[in-house]
Amino acid sequence: MRFQQIIREYFSFTKNERIGLVVLVVLIGLILVANHLIFYFEKPGKIDPDKFQKLIALLEEQERRGEKSAEGYLFSFDPNAIDSIKLDSLQLPFYVKRNLLNYRSKGGRFYEAADFRKIYGMTDSIFDTIQPYIHIAESREVRLAPEVEKERPQERPVQLPVTPKPETRVEPIEINAATADELKELRGIGEVLSVRIVKYRQLLGGFWGLDQLHDVYGLKPETIENILPYLKLDSTRVVQINVNFASAEDLARHPYISYELAKALVRFRSENGFVNELQILCEKEVISEVDFPRISPYLRTKN
Repeated sequence: MRFQQIIREYFSFTKNERIGLVVLVVLIGLILVANHLIFYFEKPGKIDPDKFQKLIALLEEQERRGEKSAEGYLFSFDPNAIDSIKLDSLQLPFYVKRNLLNYRSKGGRFYEAADFRKIYGMTDSIFDTIQPYIHIAESREVRLAPEVEKERPQERPVQLPVTPKPETRVEPIEINAATADELKELRGIGEVLSVRIVKYRQLLGGFWGLDQLHDVYGLKPETIENILPYLKLDSTRVVQINVNFASAEDLARHPYISYELAKALVRFRSENGFVNELQILCEKEVISEVDFPRISPYLRTKN
């Protein structure tokens, strides 16, 4: 009896409470109905196809040129002398600032404001905005007045015996053993590219052929052609993976082996036993004929 009384007290409502519940349910129902009906009365905005196409074309052009909004403010500067800290405050796109520093690091110099136009990535709009703020310090050369120059006795050049410079023989660099500092000495290979070459060599386990340098990100074909005479290759330094014992994760760490191929190699080994000859992997189409020549140098079947 006591339990029934407790239940009745908790689940019984007064008259006011019942009226409040009814009003709440009605409001919720109206909101749900209005949410569905509002779309029938809403008028879609008019779209101008010409403006829409122009906007799309503008966005595609900006994406193609890779332009980013410039940050900072404009002030007078000398492109030959401005340091990286002040340059960071200048209102120029980031890639223009970066290319300016790269141009100067390679010995480039500006003699007039128009020379600033040659920076890679510079556009007409950016140059027109920045040109009034370019002030290049004139190089001071001491010159005599014309009348003094005429009175000055002509000096005859003194010819000194020329001693031929000893020929320096450049020893080729072994690409599979070279450090980043050694590679940096090659023409066209800076600090960034030398580190990339070493890191990619470590991922591969060593270079099997010099043509693999084309896979290094940012290394241009003309740069590779220039440095090839100064490189040599010892393919015995290549680290090979034992296809009979390596796990799928170990195989997939190699840049040439996808995770799907790694699992296929492990599955073939589990179903057919140890692999005695790598050629069987190509014959059974585990590795395609296209990929086999570049993958097989990094695999072995015996310890």
